[in-house]
Amino acid sequence: MAVAPRQSITLPKRVRSATGVNIYKNVSKMNSDKLREHIAKTSIDFYGQFAKQLQVEAVLNLVEGRNTFLLAGTGYGKSRIPELYYKMIPGKTQAVVLVLNPLDSLGDNQVLEKQQAGFSAINLTKLTFNPVTAAEIQKGVYQFVYLSPEIFLNSKLFESIYFSSEFQNRLALVVVDEAHMIYIWGLVESSTAKHLTSAHFRHEDSGIFRPSYGKLGAQLLFRNNQPILLLSATCQPVAVDAIMNSLKLNDQSVDILRGELTRPEIRMVRVPMENSLASGLDVIKLFPSSIDVSDSEMVPCLVYSGSRNRTMTVLDVISRARETPGSTMLPNSSCARRFHSCTGEEDKITTVDDFAEGKYPVISCTMALGLGQNWKRVRIVAHMGRGDPASICQMIGRCGRDGKPGLAVMFVEKSRRGGKNRLDQFTRGAAQNDLDRMDAMAITPVCLRVAFSLDNKLGYVPLWADDPEYLKEIAREKKEGLAACRCSNCSPQASKKLMEDLIFANQSNFDQILDGDYSPPHPYNIKKKFPQKAAPMKKRKFTEEDTLETSEFSAHLLTDLLQHYNSEVAPNGILVLEDLFGQDDCVAILASLDHILNPKDLRTVIGGDCFEGQSEWIFQWLIQFKSLPQHAMPAACPPNKRKGPPAMTNSMTQEALGVPKSISQEALGVGRPPRPPTKKALAAEASRIRSLERMEAKEKKAADLIRRRQQISRIMSDTKASHGI
Repeated sequence: MAVAPRQSITLPKRVRSATGVNIYKNVSKMNSDKLREHIAKTSIDFYGQFAKQLQVEAVLNLVEGRNTFLLAGTGYGKSRIPELYYKMIPGKTQAVVLVLNPLDSLGDNQVLEKQQAGFSAINLTKLTFNPVTAAEIQKGVYQFVYLSPEIFLNSKLFESIYFSSEFQNRLALVVVDEAHMIYIWGLVESSTAKHLTSAHFRHEDSGIFRPSYGKLGAQLLFRNNQPILLLSATCQPVAVDAIMNSLKLNDQSVDILRGELTRPEIRMVRVPMENSLASGLDVIKLFPSSIDVSDSEMVPCLVYSGSRNRTMTVLDVISRARETPGSTMLPNSSCARRFHSCTGEEDKITTVDDFAEGKYPVISCTMALGLGQNWKRVRIVAHMGRGDPASICQMIGRCGRDGKPGLAVMFVEKSRRGGKNRLDQFTRGAAQNDLDRMDAMAITPVCLRVAFSLDNKLGYVPLWADDPEYLKEIAREKKEGLAACRCSNCSPQASKKLMEDLIFANQSNFDQILDGDYSPPHPYNIKKKFPQKAAPMKKRKFTEEDTLETSEFSAHLLTDLLQHYNSEVAPNGILVLEDLFGQDDCVAILASLDHILNPKDLRTVIGGDCFEGQSEWIFQWLIQFKSLPQHAMPAACPPNKRKGPPAMTNSMTQEALGVPKSISQEALGVGRPPRPPTKKALAAEASRIRSLERMEAKEKKAADLIRRRQQISRIMSDTKASHGI
């Protein structure tokens, strides 16, 4: 394992404190080699496992009193480092390790881990932090204290504890977990840029602005000369520099240890979405039907969405995938539940505990569940939509922690409005901002595993296979002996088969599906799970030739409906039928006549009922109308062979204009008879007549509107008068 070289400036060895926490005397006297051996032996004795090289190096740094920034991949075992360091401290000192974490759910999960490892721990929240708890912390009752930046900085009660000499003499270590959140949430210079916040706001519960994470530096200066341990799995170079600046640290006061960021046991599959992000329907591809696989046999999975609303949509889609409508909407569902920042406190506890105990297999969640959860049972992580690569890397790191292979499925939009959706939109060698990195990860044709690695190390996503850094990282992976990547870019056909086989996945055959050795028992048509698309309704289009037909239809319908309205619905009512139903509604009905099969279809056409029983009566009228041969309507309008006004013969036009067919010479007097009107003149006259008709219709509509307003005014006046207003 490659470890970053030590700084050229040699820091002085830790000096034993007369009042504060000190490590064992015999440990402090060991040289570096002996100390490494002692740390490794402690790990074997206490955990029964060999410590990793960077775990040993980090504990060594802390024992020697050096601030340490550890960058290692998710699932590396970073949370074990404070435990090993605590074993170097005499128990009689009742030392306290302070852990700052960004989310309450993360603190709850790690408190459980510490308790299972034999340590006393507490997670301070608004509900648990009170004067009694504060007194216990000051007395050293709890060895590990987890708290949020808000309590650390803004709580007067905690301030009185932290700055007390009794607590300062017990303070052994300050841990800043998920340190990259200082860059995302805190007040560092880069995180205030518009492009950064817009990228991170793709993850709703991650983009919450927490200024307290940017103000830690001043208060952390007061820690009785105890070391700081910074832990992160995803931290670009620009983020590391910003964090160091925010915490008042520099290269001479902190050692940066870089571990392996690549997780070869996680197989990454990028799937272009065939449906909209808002619908979430692509999630159907992940889950088998309840007919084939029971809830208890499903593969444990986390589905991350960018907003709280979409977590509910995903739950509904999971019900569709399982072919059990509404099952996931039930409280305490045995199939899937959701988790986000606005979930109730009791529901958060129940959701997390029940999942850890295996009571249900799927969580639909936001980034609120995306940090530090150390669940061994998660095998699949899915992310919906494009997002910040560093945040996605955190999410997919939740799977594959039990030593078995995991699957990360990234559903990405084919295009993003205003984004870069093609390779030719990127410039070689140009710096990538956060939105560029997000779009690049969605379209890059290179190895996804290497792309995530370079994004973490160098802060950009490679897009071309001849990129020197890309080639260098591939060579490094081969030298390290990492397994060959099988992502969707490196093995497209195998990844396609994997996605097709997931509809049969259960806990027994999931490893076979990942390895490509699974043979489906029978063909399966997944399209039946998707909602049926309604056939487009072709409405009939009317031309001027159809004016007579529409007029007659409207006249018949309006006459019969008026009689029914005046006799049955509202005899002598204030509102007349013309205010509720008019010729436009009749024309709309005639245009969709062949598609009106029930009263519901009719209500869709006319926009709903204006009085009780309207659509039922009109539908019955239409049934009778269709049964009359003399009123049968054609199924479709014949195609127009020419555009513009219908052709008119001279005789037709002359009659329409009042010109007799023949005029005698005697009637006109002596001289040459006048020439008949030209086609242009006839067309102009016909256009004038149509214009007059339109103006007349417009005036009638305006008059109807005025009359309607007067009626409404009269009704309101009568109503006020009747109520004495």
